[in-house]
Amino acid sequence: MVLSARIINAVVGMVFVLLTARHLGPTGRGEIAVAFVVAYITCNIAGLGTYTSGRVHLLDRDSEVNASDVFSLTLALVPLQVMLTASVVSVLSRSWLHLPFGFSLSVVGLSVATMLLRSAVAILYGLRRYRVVMVAELVVAVGKVVVLTVLLVRGYLTATSAVITMAVGSAFLGALLVGRPGVFHWVGWTELTTHWRLLVVDGVSPMLGAVSHFATLRLDRLILVATAGAYSVGIYTIALAIPEMLRIIPQGFGQVIADRGRSGTDSVSVVRLRGRLVVIGHIATLAIAATIGFVFLPFVFGEGFAEARGVLVIVTVAELFLSIHLMQQVLLVGFSRHRGIGVPQVVGGVVMVALNFVMIPTWGIFGAAWACLIGYGALAGTSVLWTHRELKLVGVL
Repeated sequence: MVLSARIINAVVGMVFVLLTARHLGPTGRGEIAVAFVVAYITCNIAGLGTYTSGRVHLLDRDSEVNASDVFSLTLALVPLQVMLTASVVSVLSRSWLHLPFGFSLSVVGLSVATMLLRSAVAILYGLRRYRVVMVAELVVAVGKVVVLTVLLVRGYLTATSAVITMAVGSAFLGALLVGRPGVFHWVGWTELTTHWRLLVVDGVSPMLGAVSHFATLRLDRLILVATAGAYSVGIYTIALAIPEMLRIIPQGFGQVIADRGRSGTDSVSVVRLRGRLVVIGHIATLAIAATIGFVFLPFVFGEGFAEARGVLVIVTVAELFLSIHLMQQVLLVGFSRHRGIGVPQVVGGVVMVALNFVMIPTWGIFGAAWACLIGYGALAGTSVLWTHRELKLVGVL
């Protein structure tokens, strides 16, 4: 069910990419990609890692933290999210992109909606209510596709309207999930704030890891837009569309594998075995998808994106290394070593950022692709070594 929910998101994301890429071209697609980059980076910072710490505590049967504690903290952090997003958008508008005011507002809305949705999904997963998430995401996904199609047919599909559609859909889905019985109830600020400090303290390492992980996966877009413009970002994001969509395989199965380990259902040997099987299956899937994508990419997205084919091959190999890292993260979450989650991500993030600043200005999108491959390799190697260390400390190895 977790994988099904992620598949739904992936399909909607691919439809979104397809419609906007064919209609708006590389430049419009690049601007939308930057909007989502801003939303996710500010979300990772403003959330203070509470998506991870909240889910881990909710999975722990002995923890006193409940869903209301987690979501109330998210609501309290929304003003920080708004200020961060507005600051980033302001810098971008005055430097590289010159974003229209309406588009800038839509990016702020997307950022807040993304933050609330991520918190709601983390809570439902922490309560192991996977079916609720799957059904709700299916309903909202259909609505998003319908709205985007109507906008396209009527000639109103622009970068701004596309971002607004995704923001409204995310906000509605978050409200739908939080409104489920037993998820959130107001009991007064005194009771709600009791466990905030614990959630923030436990969330520091995941937050640093999430920001570093984001830098590893997304900072290249911002450097590209600064050095080569939105057009290059559009080409690059189309090359990444296939491997990033298939990332739902290790993420979806990894989510459940980690939850089963954290709740005591599976032993460390079972968790590690299933993690290896997921990686093997993911490699086979990526190889098939990259071959098909290389042949049909210009026909699907348009001849303007033909240059993305060469980049696709490189980033697909990079994705293999990333799947190894994701399975190591599964072990850390599954055996309550969440304070060690951030270390390999920080190391990988530093390597990736350095490579991006060196390689992208010189070689453009191909520099970004090779930086991605080398950086993900460093991330995977660090994750394997660090996870082994963490599990030895708790005596499961």
